[in-house]
Amino acid sequence: MTMIRGKVVGCMTTFPGRFDIIRQTVASIACQLDALLLYVNESTEGLPDLSDLRNVTIFDGQDHAGDLLANGKAYLLKFLQDCEVFTLDDDFIYPPDYVARNLDILRKMGGRCVVTTHGSVVQEDCDWYHERHSVFASTSGVVGLQMCNLAGSGTACFDQRRMPVDADDLLEKVMVDLKLSLAARDAGLPLFVLPREEGWLTVIRKPGLWEKYSGIEITHHTELARRERWDFATHARNARTALAAAGIGPAGIGLDPATAHCLDHGGLPPGWKHDLTSILTRDNYLSLLNRILDDETIA
Repeated sequence: MTMIRGKVVGCMTTFPGRFDIIRQTVASIACQLDALLLYVNESTEGLPDLSDLRNVTIFDGQDHAGDLLANGKAYLLKFLQDCEVFTLDDDFIYPPDYVARNLDILRKMGGRCVVTTHGSVVQEDCDWYHERHSVFASTSGVVGLQMCNLAGSGTACFDQRRMPVDADDLLEKVMVDLKLSLAARDAGLPLFVLPREEGWLTVIRKPGLWEKYSGIEITHHTELARRERWDFATHARNARTALAAAGIGPAGIGLDPATAHCLDHGGLPPGWKHDLTSILTRDNYLSLLNRILDDETIA
C-alpha cells in the first residue's frame, strides 16, 4: 500500500469474534473519514463484504505482521504521514458528528493535543495500572473539556505533525493506550476528554482485552506504568504551553472551569483527587495481591 499523506484517517483492528458487528461499526465512521484502515487478526474468513464502503482498506493480518491483537491499530500508522489520525475500537457505533467534534478541538489547538472520548486519571504514583482516580467513560456524559493522563486508544485522535509516534515501539507489547498517552506527554501535548451528552457514543458489549487483563494479574502494563510519573503538574504545564502556542485561552477551548482554575492557580481538578472509587479500587488491588501471595505459598 502506498503512503497516505495529509488526510483524516481512521485506524481500527478487529477479529472473527466481532465480525457480526463490524459492518455496523465501520459504516458508522468510514463516511466521516478520508480513509479507514482495518487490520484483521486471526483470519478474514467470515468477514462481511465491505467493498461498497470505498474508502475502507482491509489488511489481512496473515499477509502483514500476524495476530497483533489491539496493536493492529499501531501497525497501521506505518502507512500514514502527516495525517490527522483517529484510533478506533471495533465495538462502537460512532455518532455522525464524531469526527467533526474531535477535529474542532484538535484544529483549534493547532494539533497540539490528543482528544479522546474515553479517558482516565491514573494514580500519581502508580502501583497498579488498573487503579484510577477517575474514569470519563466512553458512553457517559461529560460537561466541559476535561483533562486526563491516560487516553483510551479506541476513541483517540491526534495530529502526526505534532505527535510523531514510533509504531515499532507501540508494537513491542499490547498496551496502545499506555504507550500513546506517554508519547503525548513526552511531546508536550495535553490529553483532553471530549465534552458530550450521555449516550452520544454507543458501545456494543463484546469481551475484549480489558476483560482479559483488568482483574487477574499484574501485567506488563503495570511494569511500565510504575516507572512513570502521572502527576497533574506535568500535564498542566503541557496544557498551558500548548494553549499559549495555539493562541487560545482555556475558555476559548471550552475547558472545564475548575480545571482552568487549577491551570492558573494550582491545585488538583476534581477528577484528579482521591475519592471513594479509587479507595475501592485499591482494596481490590490488595485483594488481588493477597490471592497471588496465597497461590505462591501453596505452590
